[in-house]
Formats: sequence, structure tokens, C-alpha cells
Amino acid sequence: MKSIKKKKIVLDIAVLICSVLFNLCFFYLNRKGMWIQIPIGAVSILALADILVLLTPHDTKIRQSAAEYGTMCGASQLVLLDEKEKPVKSWDLAGKTALIIGKKNEEEEIDVDLEDCEYSTFIDPQHAVLNFCLDSWYLEDLGSQNGVKIKKVEDGGCYQVTNRPCRLSAGDIIYIANTRLLLT
Repeated sequence: MKSIKKKKIVLDIAVLICSVLFNLCFFYLNRKGMWIQIPIGAVSILALADILVLLTPHDTKIRQSAAEYGTMCGASQLVLLDEKEKPVKSWDLAGKTALIIGKKNEEEEIDVDLEDCEYSTFIDPQHAVLNFCLDSWYLEDLGSQNGVKIKKVEDGGCYQVTNRPCRLSAGDIIYIANTRLLLT
């Protein structure tokens, strides 16, 4: 693995040097050709950025595709639980950056529709939002009438989500009214 990384660094440095030399030659030979020089300069910058990423000790997960990015925190699904903690319905989180939780209506888009739940009368049309940021999912109350709570997997405590987003972990349970959503 290290030899592949070294070869990639050497190749990237060679691409960077060639790009810079080509830019300099092209600039001096054709001063009116700036429109061609800019894309070549972009290639140089990308090669330099790639070298810096490879030289910096990062976790390999940082270089995953956007479709896999939402599952990096260990959470891949939002699961609706019944009264006996059995899964009823689930929503895939892969490739998502935000999901609105609430009840479907004609006026607003909803990603997680809780209209068919037992306690749906206590759920606002746009009750809460899940946002993916900095390798974690965050839950925010959207000014709902009945609030949002989180039962944290780390300590088993149940916390009210108030004026700021609350960071979630895989295994946390979200309470929207008395409806339970498990982050898995």
C-alpha cells in the first residue's frame, strides 16, 4: 500500500511540474491565450491539492464518494419503531445531507413522512430536520408545538432539543411526539 502511495505522489509531482512548465511556456508564447491557460492552471492546482491530501495523515474515509459520505458516522438508516421496539419502516441516509421530518401535506416537501403513525396528530408538517455536517448527523427542532427529544445511546439519558442542533450517534432514538425513530 505504501509503495502505491509513493508512486502516486511521484506521479502527481511530475504532473504538477509538467503543468507549471507548460503554463509558463504557453504564457510567454501566447500572451493572448489566457482562456487556455486557466484550465491548465486548474489542473496544476488539483495535482497540488491531491499531493497535500496524500501527504497529510487522513483517514481513508475522507476520500470516499459523496454517495457513501452520509454513512461515515456509522449511521446508515433512520428506522421507525413500534411500541414493542420492532422496526416498522426505514429511510436510507446514504448520499443524503438533509432530511425533513414531519407529516405530508400539499404545501411542504417531507423526506420522513410520519403521517401514518399512531401519534401523528401531535406531529407538525415540518417538525424537525436531520442535517449531515462534519462527519455527523445533527437534529434540529423546527419550532414544533410538541418538541423533539433524543435518547442518547452513550448514557441512556433523554434530552430535549431546544435552540440549537444536537449531534446524533448511531443507536440514538429520536422522539417526535411519542413516535420513536432509531438512527442505525
